[in-house]
Amino acid sequence: MYQAMYIIHVLSALALIFYILLPFLAGGAANPSTARALSRGNRIGQYVLILAFLSGGYMVGKAQYSVWWMVLAVVLILVMFAMTGMASKPFKKLIAGDTASGALRKVRMFTLISGISYVLLLGMMLGPK
Repeated sequence: MYQAMYIIHVLSALALIFYILLPFLAGGAANPSTARALSRGNRIGQYVLILAFLSGGYMVGKAQYSVWWMVLAVVLILVMFAMTGMASKPFKKLIAGDTASGALRKVRMFTLISGISYVLLLGMMLGPK
């Protein structure tokens, strides 16, 4: 079972690279069709993030990690959940064509924070225990 969770975790980590690219792609979100595509990618990424969280939780339960490592990992994942969720509303405004409300700035900020959180998570996962 551990091996299956490991494979799910690695595949979800590869899919979540989208969040590293998203701050750079968000500049084109002023176009409603681009905003729609990025919003769909964000929604799919949220489900993949849930898979990564569950598979990682299973694997942590089977291994020896320090409490501080686990707390930091959960906090960074929660930051990603929050930022990707909060980006949904500005994406909806951009899809509707409302570019004057500062929605593009909010999307860039939320996706940048999410991308930085993911890079920090990758560093934790690939770094020493």
